Amino acid sequence: MAPVALSAILPWSTAGAVTYVLRQEGHGLVHEGALQIVRRAGRPEADILCLAPSIAAPSGHPAIWTKLLSHLAHEAPSLAIDRLYADVPDQPLLVNTFAGVGFQPYCRQTVWRHFTPREAAAPVAPVNTVRPRTTVDDWALLRLYTKTVPEPVQAAEGATGESGAQPPLLENNRAENSVTYIALDAGIVAGAFQLTAGSSGTWLQLWADTLQPDSTMLSVLVGQGLRMAAEKRWPAPLYVASSDFHGGLETILNEFGFAPFSDRVRMVKHVVKWVRESVSTAVPVVETTSEVVPTSFAPPHAVQKSVPSSAAIDSGKA
Repeated sequence: MAPVALSAILPWSTAGAVTYVLRQEGHGLVHEGALQIVRRAGRPEADILCLAPSIAAPSGHPAIWTKLLSHLAHEAPSLAIDRLYADVPDQPLLVNTFAGVGFQPYCRQTVWRHFTPREAAAPVAPVNTVRPRTTVDDWALLRLYTKTVPEPVQAAEGATGESGAQPPLLENNRAENSVTYIALDAGIVAGAFQLTAGSSGTWLQLWADTLQPDSTMLSVLVGQGLRMAAEKRWPAPLYVASSDFHGGLETILNEFGFAPFSDRVRMVKHVVKWVRESVSTAVPVVETTSEVVPTSFAPPHAVQKSVPSSAAIDSGKA
C-alpha cells in the first residue's frame, strides 16, 4: 500500500488516498510515475498529495505530470469529484505544468515556520476575549469568512454555489487533533484561528480583517495561537500561511519569531461533467389548406342562353 504523503498535517486525510501509477515502455520522455490524491470527507473535492518523480529528478519530465494529471481529470467524474486542488511551489515550470491541464491559481501564499513556539508563547498572557468556538458562533463565523476572504477564493474553496456547502472555517474533520477559537471585539466575533496537530508539526490558520490599520486583532490571534499550541504540547514546528490578501500579517509573524519557509501557489481545477437533461423536442406542424367553398355549376349551353346576342343589343340601341 502506498504511503499517504503529508497526511500528518492534513485535516482531511482520514478520507483515504487514491494512487495512480504510470508505466509506459518505448517512450523517450515518459517512463514511470505516480500520482496520489486524498478526498475530503463529506465534500466532492480532492487534494493532490504527491507527484513523482520530481521534474528536477534525472528521470523526471513535465510530460509525466501532464499525463498523470490528465488521467486524473478523466477519472474524477466517476469518483464524484467536482474540484481538484493543488498546492504548488511558486516556480514557473511547476505552475505552468498544472495550468496546461486546466488548473487555475486562486491564491498565493508564503508559509512561515516557527521551531520554538513554546519559547515564543511564554510571555503571552491569556485574554478573556478569546474562547473556544461553539455552534452558537457559526453564523458569526460565516459572516467573518465572507467579509475577510475574497469572492474568487470562496468560490475556489467550494463555499459558494452549492446547497449546504460550508467554508473551511466551519469545518473540522479531525476534531480529536484540531481546535477552533474565536476572538471578540466589543462582543462581536472579529477573528478566529484553528490549530491542527500532526506527527510532524502543527498548522495554524487565521481568519481576520488583515487590511485594517489597527493590527491589534492580528497580534491577539497569533499570540493566542502560539500559547494554545504550547499548552497542548502539540508538536513543533508551528506553520502558518500568509496569503496575498493578508495585508499586515507578515509583519506580525516576523515580530513573533516566525521565518519564511516556502512560497506556494494554490490552484484548483473544476471538473467538467456530463449532465443528462430532458429537452422538449419541437413537433413539426403540418400546414392545412383553406376550406373549399362549393359553388353552383351551370352547363355550357345554359350560360350561352343567358348571354344576349349582339343583334339584340344592336336593336335595343336603335
